[in-house]
Amino acid sequence: MKSDYVAGLAVGDEVSDLFAVRTVEFKEYSGGKMIILELVDRTGRIKGILWEGSSELMRDLKAGGIYKVSGTVTTYKSENQITVNKVETCKKFDLDDFLPRGEYSYEELERRLDKAIAGISDPDYGGLLKNLFSDGELKESFLNGVGGKLWHHNYIGGLAEHSFAMFDLCDDFCRLYKELDRELLLTGAIAHDIGKIRTYSLESAIDYTSEGRLLGHIVMGDEIIRNVIDTIGDFPDEKALKLRHLILSHQGTLEQASPVVPMMPESMALYAADLLDSKLAAFRRIRTKEKRPGVEWSNYVNLLNRHLYFGSEEDENG
Repeated sequence: MKSDYVAGLAVGDEVSDLFAVRTVEFKEYSGGKMIILELVDRTGRIKGILWEGSSELMRDLKAGGIYKVSGTVTTYKSENQITVNKVETCKKFDLDDFLPRGEYSYEELERRLDKAIAGISDPDYGGLLKNLFSDGELKESFLNGVGGKLWHHNYIGGLAEHSFAMFDLCDDFCRLYKELDRELLLTGAIAHDIGKIRTYSLESAIDYTSEGRLLGHIVMGDEIIRNVIDTIGDFPDEKALKLRHLILSHQGTLEQASPVVPMMPESMALYAADLLDSKLAAFRRIRTKEKRPGVEWSNYVNLLNRHLYFGSEEDENG
């Protein structure tokens, strides 16, 4: 069991504990050679610097591996890092030390999935979801999956949590906007990110699979749904076309990696729900990480091109 977690490290701390190595970079500088590591555990990431890095050690260090890292916490450009003295291989570790988990248990998420599917009355869409999740391995991957690598819902159970939040948002949309096909939209909410079960590797830290990098979760999600539809055989062509459009367009724009843009009321609603839930989840993550007494603003968020306002302590105290 780890005792030194990234979130609790302070400048001056002596560290000798296990970390997952997410990236390894070898650099030469005027005074010699150095190795830059990105070290990860379930609480966050921190840079590790070996000033006496050798090419032999570089060959031994593998991204995705777990290592015992010894050194001292220092700071550079206002960010903590570990000046590393020693790196040792490790074969025994507890994966829960490195992969963060959401607040809902597997059993709670499973009950939520069953309830969502039962709430879809259309026999075609409901039957498709039952068929999809009848695959025990796929169902487990979905319920244990992550919503992203760094940006939102980046923890075990995050994929299902995000999907269920979208399900609830879309259900609310349907009460407000009668032109929406509720059965189609709710099916899309559950299935829209199913490709993420093949996008991320969860062996020691959240990272992309080769398939995830080369194809992307939208393309793989469409493939998964098409395969399920093919096994059903008599699934209506029009319903298949509409559902596939929701999956292929749910990120909204070509610049956001959607192969097509939303062209139906349901796909526009799905995109809006996805955008809202992912951004609010990212805000919660940033606030949890950066908010402390006297801090009203986040650091600059590159993905949003802005700072985020947390509010003053007076606001929080009423």
